Amino acid sequence: MRAKKVKADLSSMDPEQLVDHQAISTHLRRSKTSGAFVWNLVFVAEVIALLGFWEMISGPLEVMNPKFLPPPSAIFAELWRMLPIVGESPITEDLVFSLKNFAYGYVLAAVVGTTLGLLVGTTKMGELLLGPIVYYCYAVPRSALAPVIILIWGLGAQSKVVIIFLLAVFPVLITTMEGGAQVNLALVDAGRVFGASRFQIMRKVILPDLFPYVLIGLRMAVIRGYIGVLIGELMGSFKGLGTILKRSSYNFEMAQSFAVVVILIVCSSLTMLMVALLKKKLVPWHQEGDVLKSR
Repeated sequence: MRAKKVKADLSSMDPEQLVDHQAISTHLRRSKTSGAFVWNLVFVAEVIALLGFWEMISGPLEVMNPKFLPPPSAIFAELWRMLPIVGESPITEDLVFSLKNFAYGYVLAAVVGTTLGLLVGTTKMGELLLGPIVYYCYAVPRSALAPVIILIWGLGAQSKVVIIFLLAVFPVLITTMEGGAQVNLALVDAGRVFGASRFQIMRKVILPDLFPYVLIGLRMAVIRGYIGVLIGELMGSFKGLGTILKRSSYNFEMAQSFAVVVILIVCSSLTMLMVALLKKKLVPWHQEGDVLKSR
């Protein structure tokens, strides 16, 4: 019925009005695309300019000591040497160790954070019993617990997974709780009026309204998780990217240290991109405000 009504309205419109409407829609889509293109272009230009300036002050100008701040050319040469399969000294085992620990801790944080966030954000009993504990635990500096965690779980993978979980779980938990508080109660009441069960209201009203907040929390948790990878391995580990970073820093092999940082940046960026694509696929109706819209 609604589609027929819209079709009838369009057929009753003047051709000039229809053309104007289509032109406006096309202009808005092009404006959004051009804004993103300009944003990406400016970012690439800034990165190239920064790398060029860095190369100059650490290379020909010798403003900085290359032993402490190696030029980007030396960093990328070391990065190529460290790459799995193609490199001369690949770090495949360390990279797999770090990424596997991140995956375990991140998935565990996503499951626990989403479940507890739903319980606290959508039920009065959960908010009463677990809400105060969640907020007090959120105020605890969890990175300070890393030495205790390593003493309890040892230098292996278990302690790293626990640290990653503790750092990544709260962004998911807090955003899910806040999303539960923002659910449109009018839609919930409308579902009850039409005879929907509690399960149907949760599945068809609350979860679609809440899911964008969950994915935003998952994206925030990516960076926290990789910070947990570094903290756990710097505190004590037999292998991993953090172990290479610590060893190379102690030996003043700064090109290798910066190469490890580049690898971590690439891994975290790819993970965030995967979460963003997942959000675009699962909740295409949700549009986040960005910096360009406020300019």
